[in-house]
Amino acid sequence: MVFFTLVLGAVFFRASYWQVIRGESLSIEADQQHFFSLDIPATRGEIKTIDGFPLVANKQSYVIYANLHEIGGNPKEVAQKITDILVGDDPSLATDSAELAMLGNDMEKKLSLPNATWVRLASGIIETTKEKLLQLNISGLGFYQQSIRDYPESSMAAQLLGFVSEGKTGVEGNFGLEGYYEEELKGRSGKLLEEKDAFQRPILIGDVIKQDKVNGSDLVLTIDRSVQLIVEKHLLQGIATWKASGGTAIVMDPKNGNILAAASFPRYDPKNYYLYQQSLYKDPMVSQLYEPGSIMKPMLMAAAINEGRLTPETRCPVCAGPRVIGSYAVHTFDNHYRPNLTMTEVLINSDNTGMIFVGETLGFPKLYEYLKRFGFSQKTGVDLQGEQSEIFRPIDKWYPIDRATVTFGQGIAVNSLQMIRGMAVIANGGRLVVPRVVKAIVDSAGQTKETKVKQAPQVISAQAAKIVTEMLVRVTAESELRWPRDKMPSIKKYRIAAKSGTAQIPIAGHYDEGRTTGSVLGFGPADNPRFVLLVKLDSPLVRQWGSDTAGPIFFSIMQDLLNYYNINP
Repeated sequence: MVFFTLVLGAVFFRASYWQVIRGESLSIEADQQHFFSLDIPATRGEIKTIDGFPLVANKQSYVIYANLHEIGGNPKEVAQKITDILVGDDPSLATDSAELAMLGNDMEKKLSLPNATWVRLASGIIETTKEKLLQLNISGLGFYQQSIRDYPESSMAAQLLGFVSEGKTGVEGNFGLEGYYEEELKGRSGKLLEEKDAFQRPILIGDVIKQDKVNGSDLVLTIDRSVQLIVEKHLLQGIATWKASGGTAIVMDPKNGNILAAASFPRYDPKNYYLYQQSLYKDPMVSQLYEPGSIMKPMLMAAAINEGRLTPETRCPVCAGPRVIGSYAVHTFDNHYRPNLTMTEVLINSDNTGMIFVGETLGFPKLYEYLKRFGFSQKTGVDLQGEQSEIFRPIDKWYPIDRATVTFGQGIAVNSLQMIRGMAVIANGGRLVVPRVVKAIVDSAGQTKETKVKQAPQVISAQAAKIVTEMLVRVTAESELRWPRDKMPSIKKYRIAAKSGTAQIPIAGHYDEGRTTGSVLGFGPADNPRFVLLVKLDSPLVRQWGSDTAGPIFFSIMQDLLNYYNINP
């Protein structure tokens, strides 16, 4: 009885092991032995501008496959015939004889696989190539349709969109929207399963199982194609004029955080992304951290006014000369000192010593709190892949010189989107919005789902925002920004609120004396803002000041936007 009990226990344990512990993996292995399969790729969703125009569309192509049991002729000869046609229609597949031979050998290996029935030979085949292959009359050769990415506007908004590549499980999105909305865009592939016998031959009366594909969803963006074109045109011209290494420009609706346009240069061609340096794949708007300089000043001035510590007429009692902080001396940008400045004049003259006074009057604990309330040190929450943000060190780890320089935008790292939504707080009456790029998602059945505009917390009062707006209107009219503005007479009819900034670029623990980041950040019209605009130039060589370089680009874009939206003076 003990013997039989042990034997039955061993049988029971072994059966449990095969059926329970290994059951799932053995079922998969059994299916692989009983069936051969062919994936039917889903059509990836398109990406469209707010007017329905596709920035990323799909173009029909074909995948060529072979049923090895029906292929007639020598595999080497068949492979050579197919390879000659593929390379003839797309010479980039093989640029020399060695590559051509390698491509032919790879095709021959696929056609000679001993235990396979269907093999995939090539993808991305266009209609004319398919017709040429059909004329070869090779039995067992088959095709099925597959969509590939097409870009009707070429490289427009390339970093915003991202690109697709062949991954381990098929086509997958990388960076930008393609990466962030991968699950929505990719859909679900279908599958064709056909039962086979022990010799790997199809069973004529066997089961054929077809799983239908589910195509991906389309994305409808907040991007306006005309605004995007305006921004890209002026930004590219400005980069060339001022010999900058690159630049970024963003237009955002301050009321809801909708991104109307976002451009960065240099950029890449998403269709041929592999020909470009990988450093270009990331979107500088969210992935590039930099020190903003004086465009940070309006936010901290707004904090002091909101707390009731200052008014626009408050005068600076310590602006008669450089400020000494420990072993450091902080100067104005032009080494000119203007005693007894009002706070509005501090912004007009972009006076660093005056901003240190603002920070001291507000107190560093409050200043630190408002930096966070304005959204710095935290990601914006935008629906794009690859956003970076500086994490502030604890409040007690800031040295006195750090507390001083942060008041004029040095010693703090931000991304461009953080800066533009910081200015949007002043433009929209004091609320911190969450930027978004996708307005709606349309599934394969045509059902539209609007993305939510997230609730915005109040950062400063509407009154404080209005006061700082009026200060910035004077900055536009009376500061260095007046020179590029005055060259465009039509824009002088509008009340524009803006601030320029020039920041040194930190490298290896110190600042590069020869390179700067020049920018202008503002909104218009000041009384009922329709858009916030940021223009940033990286390392301009001709002139270093933001008002001189980014200023003309800013006002050129602003002028075209006012005309495009038919806004009266």
